[in-house]
Amino acid sequence: MEALKFEANKAFNEDRYEDSLKLYEQLAKEFKSADGYFMLGKHHNEGLGVSKDIQKAMSCWKSALKLGSVDAKYALLEISQNTTDCCKA
Repeated sequence: MEALKFEANKAFNEDRYEDSLKLYEQLAKEFKSADGYFMLGKHHNEGLGVSKDIQKAMSCWKSALKLGSVDAKYALLEISQNTTDCCKA
């Protein structure tokens, strides 16, 4: 899993978003990776390698939050601007 995460992060940092998207999807689905789900949310939120889709981003971040991601919680708070809606799984 760590090698896959390394490759995903490398692709992301090199702006190869379609490649990183596929790798993060694999991390999320095969390994139930909070980091994978968080980064999928980032791709969807910013339209990196995919069409921008805030609802998909929030769904990914909620999955990451269930797996313990503090970054996902912050991203959800930032989007919702309140604590009432952000973190309902």
